[in-house]
Amino acid sequence: MPDTIGVAVLGTGVIGGEVARRIATGTATEPGSGVALELVGVLDRGPEQVAQAGLDPALLASDGFALIERPEVQIVVEAMGGEQPAADLMCRALAQGKHVVTANKEAVSKQLPAILAAARDGDTAFLCEASVGGGIPLLVSLRQVLASNRVERVRGIINGTTNYILWQMESAGTSYADALAQAQQLGYAEADPTADVEGFDASYKLAILASLMSGRHVHPEEVDRTGISGVSAEQIAEARAQGGAIRLIAEVRRADNGLVLTVAPTFVGGDDLFSKVIANYNAVEIVGDKLGPVWLHGQGAGPNPTASAILSDVVEAARTGSAATPKLVP
Repeated sequence: MPDTIGVAVLGTGVIGGEVARRIATGTATEPGSGVALELVGVLDRGPEQVAQAGLDPALLASDGFALIERPEVQIVVEAMGGEQPAADLMCRALAQGKHVVTANKEAVSKQLPAILAAARDGDTAFLCEASVGGGIPLLVSLRQVLASNRVERVRGIINGTTNYILWQMESAGTSYADALAQAQQLGYAEADPTADVEGFDASYKLAILASLMSGRHVHPEEVDRTGISGVSAEQIAEARAQGGAIRLIAEVRRADNGLVLTVAPTFVGGDDLFSKVIANYNAVEIVGDKLGPVWLHGQGAGPNPTASAILSDVVEAARTGSAATPKLVP
């Protein structure tokens, strides 16, 4: 890698725009990182979001495949969302020798084998820490536990949007519709919140965790999924009267016949740490056969936590190259 690393950002929405802005303004990394980044291009449908992010309009590209082929691009940040064309762009970039960093849980969960194969072919780094847990260093922690443990279970709150909605309904008596609107205003939820509130987002993230845990590709369709749109104010009140709370809990655990994967609104008692998780925070428990439970907690939604995780991955890719790519370790 050269002293100054050229970065292309695909997508300048809430997350991509924050990543691009921080690179463009020189605030993406701390002085001690030893990595200098330069924003050399961004991909979006038009100039509106580029202008909204405060970026130079001259950076805008309309062809993602042409952008990633530019010789000055060494790292590609994919922040488009959705399975395609995001997965194809990531695979093309990796195969052509460009490191790729993403927060795209849908593309990663569905296309992980193809993405890792492209990284191997290009001897490049693929990092997706921000795809699960927002700002929590969750995937790296899971890989560290897996190095010396058989992971028996991963359980947690891995969607900050739904946690914020349920917490608002519980703590302030806010209606579901008003809590959702507040989450959208804060940048926690998209204009179309279906992926969050119907549990798809959590299923994508759980599939990624399960893939790393089991050493095989776990597709999100294997998850037994229920969202929060059917949670009523009466159910929230009843949970509170019992000293607990309702949280959207994602869980993968080993069973005699394989993995059991669920995402569902779940009552958690007052003595359960998950009942104390508020606002947009995420929390995850990893249980190793030798280590026992490990608890991780932090912000799981919003532009700043996710952008910070993406930029940490950018620095890691620049420093260590293909050695940073996660492996499926049984």
